[in-house]
Amino acid sequence: MKKKMIAIAGCAAGMVLALAGCQAGMVNSNLTMYDDGSGTKTFTVTILDDSSIIPGTEENDNPSQVGNNTPYLLVWGDELATKVKSYSALEDVEVKTEKQGKDTVLTFSYSFNSIAEYNSKTKTLAKNKSSEIMDATYTANGNGTYTLREYVDNTPISIENIFESLYNDPTAFDKTGGGNLDLDTQGGFKKIYDVLSVTITVGDQSKTVKIFEYDNSGTGTGTEFDYDDYVEVTGTPAKKGGDTTPSDPEKKPNVGLIVGLSVGGVVVIGAAVAAALVLTKKKKG
Repeated sequence: MKKKMIAIAGCAAGMVLALAGCQAGMVNSNLTMYDDGSGTKTFTVTILDDSSIIPGTEENDNPSQVGNNTPYLLVWGDELATKVKSYSALEDVEVKTEKQGKDTVLTFSYSFNSIAEYNSKTKTLAKNKSSEIMDATYTANGNGTYTLREYVDNTPISIENIFESLYNDPTAFDKTGGGNLDLDTQGGFKKIYDVLSVTITVGDQSKTVKIFEYDNSGTGTGTEFDYDDYVEVTGTPAKKGGDTTPSDPEKKPNVGLIVGLSVGGVVVIGAAVAAALVLTKKKKG
């Protein structure tokens, strides 16, 4: 078992951030394989509205609101999608944004024709972290089923460059939030995102590795889980372009790459964007 590596960086900001009411960002990913050996890797970024409720506090008598995100994230909608695509070392990525209620959702994905191509593209996306990417495997079992195996930390490693690029782009991101709080003094870009889970899917079989879960304090604290190095699932792959939604709701893949960055009451996000997290987490074995 291991603790999360890069992902935990987004959850280790100082006490001052907690007192300022900041909210950590939340990142999820999904790797899906099809019967012809092709597949798709998807990240989804949800940019919380100023009036959105801080995750974990929804059932509280007085739910906490995120606050104000506009001083940090300077681009939205199609402009944000264009920026995110420009940061990617992998050229053939699809990036789009849409409104979901009052929040903005950014989806970042790339497709591949084989597991070998997936491994190659993931390393390209990781850029200077490519040596840390571990090859995924997709194995035929001789009975119509396949086993997909993925290194859990491939997700945070592969998107680190995008976070760093957004953070260092003054036309898209203000590190000081208009003077509210300088993130450079709080650890820089590694404080702006947190991976919650990693999912892999083969047909109607899906498995999710849980990495972090918020409590209801509204301060960004929660439970940090230990997890295995690899996640593995065996299933009968669906046809590409067909319905790949698991038939069992309990196995439905979580493909939300949610990121919120709130500093001094600010939530920010970008490609995987977001958040200065706080206070101490409880470890769960």
